[in-house]
Amino acid sequence: MRGIKRSFRAAAASAACSMAAVLVGYDMYMIGSIIATQEFIKQFGVYHDSLETWTLPANRQLVWTVCQFVAAIFGAIIVGQISDMIGRRMCFIVTIVLTLIGTTIEVVSPNWGVWALAKIIFGLAMGFMQGNTQAYVSEVAPIHIRGFMLSLFQLWIVLGAFLATCVLEGTSKVTGSWSWKAAIVSQYGIGAFCLLIFFFLATESPYWLLIKGRHEAAQNVLLRLRGKEPGFAVNTEMAIINATIQHEQEESSSKVSYLECFKGADLRRTLIACLPMVMQQFCGFPLCGNYLAYFLKLSGLDNAFMITLISTLLSLAAVLLSFALIENVGRRPQLLAGTLGMTPCLLAVTVLGWVARGTTANGQALAAFSIMWCVFYYISLGAIGWTIVGEVSSSRLRAKTTAIATAVNALCNLVWSIAIPYLINEEDANLGPKAGVVFLGPAVGLTIVAFFAVPETKGKSFAELDRLFELRTPTRKF
Repeated sequence: MRGIKRSFRAAAASAACSMAAVLVGYDMYMIGSIIATQEFIKQFGVYHDSLETWTLPANRQLVWTVCQFVAAIFGAIIVGQISDMIGRRMCFIVTIVLTLIGTTIEVVSPNWGVWALAKIIFGLAMGFMQGNTQAYVSEVAPIHIRGFMLSLFQLWIVLGAFLATCVLEGTSKVTGSWSWKAAIVSQYGIGAFCLLIFFFLATESPYWLLIKGRHEAAQNVLLRLRGKEPGFAVNTEMAIINATIQHEQEESSSKVSYLECFKGADLRRTLIACLPMVMQQFCGFPLCGNYLAYFLKLSGLDNAFMITLISTLLSLAAVLLSFALIENVGRRPQLLAGTLGMTPCLLAVTVLGWVARGTTANGQALAAFSIMWCVFYYISLGAIGWTIVGEVSSSRLRAKTTAIATAVNALCNLVWSIAIPYLINEEDANLGPKAGVVFLGPAVGLTIVAFFAVPETKGKSFAELDRLFELRTPTRKF
């Protein structure tokens, strides 16, 4: 906390940008819940005469999911390009505008096809947000609080899911179409609040300004963000940033492009940035995170949604704990310790899928191990994953490396969003909790890869990281 107090303005600017991730968590949880609302089903579903009831066809839900994550992939790629052109700040504004447009389309949607258009807009916003936020925060936050500020991204996502839970509880008592529209409309307030806070607290990235040759503007931004810090010398900071940028430009005279992220030392940096994004999806989150309530109900536990709410609150506590650890323990040990804790939980969930399935004791044990998995996840991969993405790339390629990692995350998310229902549903593979076995092998393998691949970035300047990667320094000697 002393570091945040010392660099309060820079910390506030970083938080103002990352707070928009609330919208990601809010929207992802919202769509997973309102599809069970009867009025929503009447609006976008079909009526079965034989069954005398309204249903929401699974293929329509699948189209919405595919639209959103494919759009997120394209959004990440687009923002990686235009962020270097128009700046990090303008990309943030575009992100919020996209969410407001998506919200409007959702509210007025007359049919499921128009709703799919809204999911495309929200997907673009998601890709923009994830691809731009960490690049901005890593360039604004000082080294001594950089990891802390980068890990805030996960806190806002979990907080968004929690807010959606509370809003849906309130709107569930509303009758008519506003039983779901009221929850959607609430996104206007969140988006407007995020935009207002950003306008007041955030500046343009000093790195981007210097890359564009706008030295006076960069100096003014640094003075605004860090001018009141004890011992801060703006000319020294300007010289360090300039030297880092010039060194990277000398190493590669070619124009900045996505192709450059896969050459030389930058290939290693790109792969490291993508690794935690893959680990987030292949170490169990699609099951223990996204489908916790559903597969617990399949296991015969009646109060599955209450357990999900408890899990969300404990996840928030775990993210807060990760903040206390990140600048003391370091990124690498925190990541590895968390994944080593998640793996036994996955094993236990898998075994419980075979043993006494459907009994109260089995359901309680599943709930306990699933929540333990979530706690380990949010202490480690959930928070550290996005921190690594923001720190490991070079200053010159940061926007594009972050965009690639975001696109990989969205692609993995898309694959599991399609696969998981088929794995756990009774009419398909009917694995239920036994689906944990699908993640167990990848979790072990990826943890071993992370041990040999992920370096420690705590306390290192971007110039130091450039030098370590250029010298091909072994991971454990960082």
